[in-house]
This record gives sequence, C-alpha cells and structure tokens, in this order.
Amino acid sequence: MKGSTVIAKVLKAEGVEVVFCFPNNPLIEAAAVEGIRPIITRTERTAINMADGYSRASDGRKIGVTMTQDGPGIENAFGGVAQAYADSTPLLVLPRGPERRRMGLPTTFDPVPNYRGVTKWADTILHGDQIPGRMRRAFTYLRSGRPRPVLLQTPGDVMNEEVDGLAYEPARRTRSAGDPSDIREAARILLSARRPVLHAGQGVLYAEAWDELRELAELTGAPVMTTTLGKSAFPENHRLALGTGGTSVSGLVAHFLPRADVIFSVGASLSRTLASCPLPSGKTIVQCTVDDGDLNAEYNLSHAVIGDAKLVLAQLVEEVKRRLGERGAMVQYPVEGEVGQVKREWLGRFMPKLTSDEVPLNPYRVFWELNQRLPRERTIMTHDSGNVRDQLVPFYEATAPRSYLGWGNSTQLGFSLGVAMGAKLAQPEKMVVHCLGDTALGMCGMDLETKARERIPVLTVLINNGAMGGYEHYMPLATEKYRSKFLTGEYLGLARSLGGWAERVERPEHIGPAIQRAVAVVDGGEPAFLEFITKEEGEFSRL
Repeated sequence: MKGSTVIAKVLKAEGVEVVFCFPNNPLIEAAAVEGIRPIITRTERTAINMADGYSRASDGRKIGVTMTQDGPGIENAFGGVAQAYADSTPLLVLPRGPERRRMGLPTTFDPVPNYRGVTKWADTILHGDQIPGRMRRAFTYLRSGRPRPVLLQTPGDVMNEEVDGLAYEPARRTRSAGDPSDIREAARILLSARRPVLHAGQGVLYAEAWDELRELAELTGAPVMTTTLGKSAFPENHRLALGTGGTSVSGLVAHFLPRADVIFSVGASLSRTLASCPLPSGKTIVQCTVDDGDLNAEYNLSHAVIGDAKLVLAQLVEEVKRRLGERGAMVQYPVEGEVGQVKREWLGRFMPKLTSDEVPLNPYRVFWELNQRLPRERTIMTHDSGNVRDQLVPFYEATAPRSYLGWGNSTQLGFSLGVAMGAKLAQPEKMVVHCLGDTALGMCGMDLETKARERIPVLTVLINNGAMGGYEHYMPLATEKYRSKFLTGEYLGLARSLGGWAERVERPEHIGPAIQRAVAVVDGGEPAFLEFITKEEGEFSRL
C-alpha cells in the first residue's frame, strides 16, 4: 500500500476521527478513505486552532490532527502551532513535504528546523518503512510528559512509495508519580500553613485530577484559585473556590492571594504570562509539575514535586490523611465564611455594571446575562484575548471540568472561533460558546463560513464597541490625531452572508431573550451569531 495509506491507517488505529486541513495534501484523501472526517478551513491557522480546541476539550484520549501542504501551507500554520506550544496543547501536525530530491534547496521551506522551537519533536519521514515507527514515536510524545505539539513531515514521493504491510501497535500513555520524600515534605508544608492557597493550572485538567484536587482542598480547608488555563479545574460555586487569576482576577483572588503564607501550586508552569496573575513576594511556594523545566524559572521555590498531577494529588491526599489521623478533615473549613463574605462584597461592587441599563450596552451586562441564561451544566465557554477575556473570565462561573477553555500564554486575536469549533467536534453534546471583539473578528471572520458549511453548531458572541480596546495606551498620538484605534464594519450582514442564524442586540432588555433564541438555534443543530453593540468599558477586576 502507499505511504499515505499507511499513515491514514495508523491515525485510524490511534482513534483519530477527524482531521483539520487546508489543501493540498494526499493525506487528506487517504484519511477520508479510512473513514476519518476531514474539516477544510479557510486558513491554515484556523485548522491548527480547531485541532487545539479539539485536544483541550477531549477526554484525554483524543488528539487534534492537522494536515497542510508544503511551502505556504505549513508556513501559514506557524502562528497557531506557536500558540499551542505556549499553552502546552498536544496536537499532531502532518505537513506534506517536497520530494526528497528537492529537500535542502534555498527556495524550499523546511519546517523541521523552523518548527523545532515551537514543538516537542519535529522530524521527517524519509522512507516508507519508517512510517509506523515514526508515527508511534509521535503519539508517544503526545501522550507522555508535558503536552505539546509534534510535527512530522512526509515528502510527496514517500507518500506515494509502496510499503509492504502494516505492523502497528498504538502508543500507550505513560505517567509518573512523585518521589515519596517530596510528597511528605509538601504535605508537611501545606498542613503547617496558617493561610494556604491552592493554585491550580491546566495540568489538573489534562491529568483529569479534579476529584483529587477537590478532596485535598476539603481535607485541608485550603481555598482554591486557578490560572486562566486552569479555569474549570475546580468548581467555582464551591465554598472554597476563589475563582480565576490571570490578567484580571476575581475579587477573592485579589483578597486571599496577598494574605497567603503558602502558595501550593499544582499543574501550572508558574510563568509570568497573561494566563496567570503574578504571585506576591515573600511567600512560601510549593510547585507540583510534570516538567522539571518549570522549576525556579521565575519564582524561587521552597519545595517541588515532579509528577503527573492526578498521581501527585492522590499521593498528597493519602499523606494528608495519614498525618491528620483520627482528626479527619481540618476543623470546619475556617476560611469558608470569609470566602462567602468577600465574594458578596466583590460582586456587590460590580453589580451596577453587571446589571447596567446603559445604551450602548455595557459588556459586563452581556457577560452577566450569559452566565445566567446559558445552560451552564452542559456549556463549554471560551474567550478571545483583550478586553473580552479580561471582563469575562472573573465573572463567568465554571462549575464542571472542561466547561471553560481558558488560554493566554500566547494571545493571538481570533483564536476563539477555531478553538470553539474544535471543542464542539470533540464534545458534540455540549453547548459551545465563544466571545470575541470586533478586532478579533477581523482575524478569523471568514471561518464563520467554515462553521456553517461544516454544520458545526457553535454560538459566536461578538462584543462590538467599534474600537481596538486598550490600544490607545500604546499609540496615544495615533489614536488622538488619526483615530487609528477605531474600526468600522457591518458584521451582522457578514455573518448572514457566510451562513447561519444571526441577530444584533442594542437594548439591555433584549439581551436575555436573544441569548435564549440563540441557544434554541444551536440546540437545533445550526450555528448562531449574536452581535452586541456595546460601549468601551475601561474598568477591570484587578489585583
């Protein structure tokens, strides 16, 4: 059989059900022959973004796979792969390569050296008999250790090469627990703290360690905050939930984090990025991570544990129980009342904006209505970057694992549409919603047609304030003299012309009913687009 057929059969054996593509690549047709659904996007970056969302929203066994042509195809995909690398998303990138005799020419782009900085592994399949081994190694990297993209290039003549048979065994996931002595010391520090805060990142979600995190919190009475990437790893309606800390933070994070004596982090890199608020100085910091490259990178650690978040948290739970003995859980969750009081006071301060009757609309009112009107028990929410992220993240309450796809170590505008479509394909029973601004729509708007053509019923929420929010701080003269931050566009017409149901909302009393209509449309299997005409809102919930 041809090399392209062998690759497609390996993908099938690894459980791949859908691939995200931009023509042309013989693997697309070979995958379709094997019963793998190809999704053709309008840009390569959206194909990568969809694979990214597919991996993030999956149950841990599904991996997003993309296929592009050589040259401009894989060149255009670079930004999406770089973002997946920054946010530690596992995805498999399969570009077609030039024929082997043309490799190395000055006019031929070679993705392998160029992508090594944004992938866990990048390589070329040079002979047909290498296909099973290289593919198994790729899936081993994708399923083991820190999740990150893998790129495997196949030259066109290797795809056409005849290969004798296929001997392939799918790659297994490997995980490691923490060193027992490290676990004992981590538990000692946690139990000796007066005001500990548990700090949870995306690693908790990838490891499916939310039950262990909750048990540790309830055993120790320690309140829990998440990074933006880790949002939904801990139920935000729990009595010990502090919410999220990124570029904006909940009022609870702003209150408890500076007052903590021990910050106990699990599944987070502890990098100073837009996805994680800075940790105050003078704290005892314990980090539990799968990647030793995270240790002492930007914060001086008091202690560390290397291992998979689920296994490490299970070890910690057992060690804490052993140390507590007959006492059981810590006495009456001493911070529980404080958590409730701080939350009420914080929401009270923002309630005039969250329930505002302003025209143009206040974006906080839109996000508050989404929080109230969406069927949150079956919703996956995600955001774009900028003001939309900073205003939505603190106030949207995520109550179930993977019910919110936060991101932000790299913050490319327009990402949310692709990640939402990928999430919907991974979890078709979910209501998937993404919120973006008019600047972000300019980066991804043509792929509204992909959403309609491929019948991917996702709800797009456009916050249209006619401006590049916040950028006047970086170009004040350009904004004042040339109005450079202000935008124009008739987005409702654009959305309707590209397919799917669309509606514009300009009055506050119309927000809730419009959301309910959109939910009904999406539940009926059709994509929906809601445009809200809003004011610029310059206030944020910060540390």
